[in-house]
Amino acid sequence: MKVRSGTKEAIKKVLVNSRALRLVSDLSPSAAVILMYHSVQDQPGQFANSIGVGIIHATSVFERQMELIARRFCPVTLEEILLFLNGEKKLPQRAVAVTFDDGFADNFEIAAPILARYGIRAVFYVTAALIGTKNSPWYCRLRFAFATTRKGEWRNPNSGRMHSLNTLESREQALLAAFDACASLAGNKQEERIEQIERDLESDIRSISNGFRFMMDWDEVRRLNREGHVVGSHTLTHPNIAHVTSDEILRSELSESKRKIEESLGSTVDHFSYPHPALFPQWNDETIAMTRNVGYRSAVTTTPGPVRANADPLRLMRIGAPRPEHQFLWNLELTFLGRRV
Repeated sequence: MKVRSGTKEAIKKVLVNSRALRLVSDLSPSAAVILMYHSVQDQPGQFANSIGVGIIHATSVFERQMELIARRFCPVTLEEILLFLNGEKKLPQRAVAVTFDDGFADNFEIAAPILARYGIRAVFYVTAALIGTKNSPWYCRLRFAFATTRKGEWRNPNSGRMHSLNTLESREQALLAAFDACASLAGNKQEERIEQIERDLESDIRSISNGFRFMMDWDEVRRLNREGHVVGSHTLTHPNIAHVTSDEILRSELSESKRKIEESLGSTVDHFSYPHPALFPQWNDETIAMTRNVGYRSAVTTTPGPVRANADPLRLMRIGAPRPEHQFLWNLELTFLGRRV
């Protein structure tokens, strides 16, 4: 007989509130868990048609999660994890690092003050070409175009397939197809494809912001760095670099983003995050080799799992942060045990 979902959740709550999982994880090999965030907003629902609620944490939820990390785990920095991987430093038990992808303005405005309250130093991977601009990430533009269009169908420029837009489900399927169509493009080609889709859907991109500022500016990025946080690269234009076919463009996404951030910070940028807007995989042997050649010392993925002593620093695993508290704790505990979540 299958255990009912409600019973499963009740069991999880009992286990995470007991010391059983912690006692078991304390006996496991040393490891760190890297958490992945994107955006923090007071009212995530206001951004359903742009950023998308799937990658937004409510401010109250994020603050509670940081409080739990500070009280029940041990916050560590990315540099401490690299020292551990190099055999130069032992990690404390239940080490947890916090990372943010993309460079949204709320990272500075909302998340950073919360991190400061709990003494947590995070890593902010920024999409370099968007910082200090009024532009929104391309995947936000696509989400907005499909959410607001009055068109009843859309032809995928990659496959030629016609997608119905008459239901919420069909719009979501079309949006995912559009993500796939654009994820392998970068720079001008990516922008041309996004503009083509916006024209096809008769989307008024000017109304996406409604006065909202999506991305941080360079002064804010520098302040995060001065406050002890790490700033890393998330490419120039957020393609899935494992699917970019031009070596020249791939190298530009890796090296020019690094150079641009270094120029702004006045210091070396050593850390990278592989974008994963769509398509699988998000990294391969070629991207790892080029990431190393460009000069990055670490790179994080969206592949779930713990960071143990034998981990490759250029393909570090991370996990997402579920909103329900018991699920958040459950995922952390299981990851320390080496179980995939």
